[in-house]
Amino acid sequence: MKEFIYKAYEEGSSPAEGFITAESREEAAEKIFGRGLHLVHLEEVKEEKKALLWGAPFSSRRTLSLFAEEWASLLEAGLTLTESLSLLEDQANQKERKVLKKIGKTISTGRGVWESFRRARCFPPFFLSLLQVGELSGTLPEELRRISVYYEKEDLFLQKIKSALAYPTFVVLFALFVFLIILTFILPSFALLFEALSLPLPPVAEAALSLGLFLKEKGFLLLLFLLCFLLFSLLFLRTKKGKGKRDEILYRSKFYRRLLLIRFCFTLSALLESGRTMSESLSATREVLDNRSARRAMKEIQEKVTRGGDFSKVLKESGFSLPIVTHLARVGMESGELPRFLRHAGKILTRDAERKINRFRAILEPAVLLTVGILTAVIVFSVMLPVFTAAGSHIGG
Repeated sequence: MKEFIYKAYEEGSSPAEGFITAESREEAAEKIFGRGLHLVHLEEVKEEKKALLWGAPFSSRRTLSLFAEEWASLLEAGLTLTESLSLLEDQANQKERKVLKKIGKTISTGRGVWESFRRARCFPPFFLSLLQVGELSGTLPEELRRISVYYEKEDLFLQKIKSALAYPTFVVLFALFVFLIILTFILPSFALLFEALSLPLPPVAEAALSLGLFLKEKGFLLLLFLLCFLLFSLLFLRTKKGKGKRDEILYRSKFYRRLLLIRFCFTLSALLESGRTMSESLSATREVLDNRSARRAMKEIQEKVTRGGDFSKVLKESGFSLPIVTHLARVGMESGELPRFLRHAGKILTRDAERKINRFRAILEPAVLLTVGILTAVIVFSVMLPVFTAAGSHIGG
């Protein structure tokens, strides 16, 4: 998404500046005209190069949740914006302290809260969207509480996914390590034994030994090739074409689309509860989904809903949603409680995703161990059986 600064005016009022996000200049102009404004000037804001994600300030969901919770508490205690930010600045780390200090100075010059945070260029779209709502409606502490709860739940869910996949990943890597040790060190020793006893090497052991010798002799070149391939892939994924291809492949995965749908439900629910219109909420939700294919689907949904289409029906036809979400969205539209039903749909999808991950983990661990055990047993028996046969023949002779 691109960011544009514009100058526009309503009938009978003087021009005012503002910021808007859109895929293109034409889309930004359409959004401005859709608000009933007359456009005077529109210019794209060139973003500065950002730090790496893991090194950027406020890049952690947990950090955002704690920051929003603490700031809300300070504002509710009666402190001003600049006073509360100054206190938060004192207990932040070096990078975050610089950001908060810059924001505090910008607010002191008369800039709005949302605009000051947006200029910092390190806060996610959802955070900025609810911050803008809180500033305009005078309910900043309430919106900060909503932000805190949202990022706390999202962080908890992602931590569960990571912890569920950590052990299976370790098991797979350890199994591969053991298998490589067998191929490159243990089998060659048996090959020398077979040669000393003048015994023919079994076909299975011979094939495994050939693979082990190849890895031992050409392993460095193979590793170098894999590292070059990995580096090339990472560089390709940083290009526009690479990101589009990656997003397209991920979007085809039903499980990944389910994760996007969870974020969609919770984000749209929070935005609607904050008082935003359906069109504005869908637009802000689209920016939160970090997948281009999903954003294209969201753009179509937003356009159809803006033209008067039924939200649940449009959601069903988009191919992005699941039956349970479509059903609960329809019930929410009919009852006038769409945010609550979307939040409920997000909880159902979260529990279902956790069950799928746990089931996958329960199947993967024994499957990997069993596979490695069978391969090891086949190699060992194919090597040991001829040795025992030769030893028995020697004793019998």
